[in-house]
Amino acid sequence: MTNEITNVNKETGEILPLEVIRETENYTIKKDENGKFVRKAKYNDYSSIQTASRKEKMWLLNLLEGAEDTGNGLKESIGEVIEIQNIITRKYDRINEDTGETEYGVLTYLLDPDQIAYVTSSKNVYFSIIRIMELFGKPDDDDWENITIKVGSEKGKNGTMIKIKMIG
Repeated sequence: MTNEITNVNKETGEILPLEVIRETENYTIKKDENGKFVRKAKYNDYSSIQTASRKEKMWLLNLLEGAEDTGNGLKESIGEVIEIQNIITRKYDRINEDTGETEYGVLTYLLDPDQIAYVTSSKNVYFSIIRIMELFGKPDDDDWENITIKVGSEKGKNGTMIKIKMIG
């Protein structure tokens, strides 16, 4: 399987690749057969958590596999202030069943000092965390200091968007 963005011909159902116009570290801009431009974000995997023991590895696996007792939806934490000690980002892809297109996304795990995880697929949160780590370093850096965020939301064209604001 390739990780190309595709365009489906609506008349024939044929999958046509989009023409790459420009590519940056964070985005790919492609042009479809109708001359329209599409910007698709690129996501990167990252984890500040280093596991050594079998127990730690099992905990991390269960977290990433979505065990019910290992994480909370960030959406349910709107208005809360959370101290962040560790960060994990995991990219994923899925097939849009209506169009056949491959869609890309990212899950962001924000872990507090008690290893309680707050998880979201919000791209706003992902890019905010990336900007924070660019400015303040990453949790696995020697000089890292935990950050404090406030979880917020705002209305978007497809529903409520989750946002975070660094407050400390």
